[in-house]
Amino acid sequence: MNNLAENNVAFPPIVWTIAASDSGGGAGVQADIKTFFDLGVHGCTAITGLTAQNTQGVHSLECVSDDIFEKQLHALSADLPPVAIKIGVLLSVNQVRIVSRLIGTMIRKNNNIFVVFDPVLAPTVGINFASATTRAAFDELYPLIDLLTPNIPEAEILSELPIRNNDERQAVAHYFIGKGVSSVLIKGGHSDTQYCQDMWMSTSQRFWLSQKKQDTIHSHGTGCVLSSAMAAFVAQGKAVCDAVVLANAYINKGIRLATTFDVRQQKRGAVSQTGWPSDLGDFPQVSVYPEPIDRAAFAVCDAQCLGLYPVVDSLDWLNKLLLIGVKTIQLRVKNIPDVELEKMIEQAIIVGKQHNARLFINDYWSLAIKYNAYGVHLGQEDMVDADVDAIRVAGLHLGISTHSEYEFAYAATFKPSYLAIGAIFPTDTKEVVEVGLDNLYRWVDTLKGHYPLVAIGGIQMNNIHSVLKSGVGSIAVVSAITKANDYVAATQRLIEIIE
Repeated sequence: MNNLAENNVAFPPIVWTIAASDSGGGAGVQADIKTFFDLGVHGCTAITGLTAQNTQGVHSLECVSDDIFEKQLHALSADLPPVAIKIGVLLSVNQVRIVSRLIGTMIRKNNNIFVVFDPVLAPTVGINFASATTRAAFDELYPLIDLLTPNIPEAEILSELPIRNNDERQAVAHYFIGKGVSSVLIKGGHSDTQYCQDMWMSTSQRFWLSQKKQDTIHSHGTGCVLSSAMAAFVAQGKAVCDAVVLANAYINKGIRLATTFDVRQQKRGAVSQTGWPSDLGDFPQVSVYPEPIDRAAFAVCDAQCLGLYPVVDSLDWLNKLLLIGVKTIQLRVKNIPDVELEKMIEQAIIVGKQHNARLFINDYWSLAIKYNAYGVHLGQEDMVDADVDAIRVAGLHLGISTHSEYEFAYAATFKPSYLAIGAIFPTDTKEVVEVGLDNLYRWVDTLKGHYPLVAIGGIQMNNIHSVLKSGVGSIAVVSAITKANDYVAATQRLIEIIE
């Protein structure tokens, strides 16, 4: 028996790249393979063409025969079925149709294959790749695509629509969705602004990713690396919106650390592959609005480590826990008549101030402002409707729940007082998204030092130490206290463990 199977070793996800070869090594399948390896997936290749290129551009191109191209794909599909596929340069109508037929057959057998298409029409310097007839054939491919990633010039050529402003960019995105793609990322690197703004849109969601442009010529292979990184992140289990945010951060890091083989730094260098992004500065601002946002920060908490953070649903529990020394606490109540709710929140805020506690009111931000609470805690779904500026102007602290890379990047754009990460473990208090310890450790590495961090969800005496090892500075609990046989002893023990 194979030793790997015997030892239950997990095999890396398989990801294909269908693209042309770059003899200079900075783009094409060479960049894709380096990215796949860097992000922990196994890369397979189907070569569409051979280029003669270097740092100065593409000098010559030869399309592979239909026969060998199709045999590459069939060989892979028979033995190395993919979790995700990245499609790059397609050089002929026949190649488009071969890919469409094969992927269509594979998807009918296994609908879980993720397909990203980076419709490269021409290199930055050099000869064109796709003729008008080849571009027209893309209509056969679009309904199979989960994510299309054109830059602005490519989007204009493919749609035959202009992009002169944000409304026109959204109109072009709708055009591609009307052609059958599930989502589209229109990249904004070619705009004349100091910010690079990408727009991602699906049939149900839209957001913008804003990042200040880096002053460098060393960006060869950006589109190839971005799309292959997205395929790799999805293959690693990330949702599409999270893969888009992660790949954006991966590219920003790769450009920041890009190198050139020219000692005079005059030749174009390629994007570097440098591992999962872990520096918050590489992550984009994420917003539902197109303008780059530079918000004023919320009030800063008086400590980076907020300690034990019970979440309670009554004044009784609030009083009992404040009396035994809890300093950070949240009141989360649901389905209470408005008059009773307002009286409860008013009284809770009075009690919180008497004990000099950090009391956060969950959801009811207008009442928190009215009675001058210490702070408000909001979920992701609440951020759209809440008057965030009013909360900030009132001087309240703000905590935001996060469950993924997209969500923490979106939350960080508001510059809150703290970020909550969860659910770490399954919980019986409500339906939750379970993020697990691996994600917690990775996200704390990115966010620690920028915000106080609160871990929440299913945390008990028997697993709290594994959570604290992440470096998170606060632990939110519910049933570990409210269902304990002796809530006083349980609370004091939790405080001791965390401190």
